Amino acid sequence: MFLARSAPLYGVHGTLYGRDESGVKVIAQPDTPLPYGHPNLGTFLASQLVRRLQSFRVVGLDELINDLATAS
Repeated sequence: MFLARSAPLYGVHGTLYGRDESGVKVIAQPDTPLPYGHPNLGTFLASQLVRRLQSFRVVGLDELINDLATAS
């Protein structure tokens, strides 16, 4: 298990759309997330938000339960 201390939003998973003479169509479905600020976000239909774990530690279930009990 991971105990995250920082997990800011990074970008989105989804589908990139574009136009041609026949209308709107799917251009790509990238395997990697599209980061916020990318120029294609305006024509991207997002299906999932993506967070980036920047500060975390690996913990066992017992340790996590103890940490949660002492935090409350």
